[in-house]
Amino acid sequence: MMSVQQQLIGPHFWVKRTPEWSAVLDTLALPLFRDQQRDALINYIDLDNRVIDWDGIHACANAYSNEARILLRIAHALYNGGDCQLSELEDLSSAGRSAAILLIAQRYRQ
Repeated sequence: MMSVQQQLIGPHFWVKRTPEWSAVLDTLALPLFRDQQRDALINYIDLDNRVIDWDGIHACANAYSNEARILLRIAHALYNGGDCQLSELEDLSSAGRSAAILLIAQRYRQ
């Protein structure tokens, strides 16, 4: 059985070799997101053309939990090579903080 991550990247194996893209797909693979939410968000990611509609993602996620929105903002910052607002980590549950730290670590892996 394929993992959620494998389902999301499909034949686009380059995602795993590109830390900023991997951070985005790793975020969507978190169990925090229900399948319906994940399906809605993936519509804003064009892996074939390597384009992400971040405005669309954030608008779509407007009704999601605060924790989900924070993790998406962190993924967005990591994708853009910028630093995320670490002060937002305090608004996450312990599982959310662990997920954020994992995403940050994976983004900056060597």
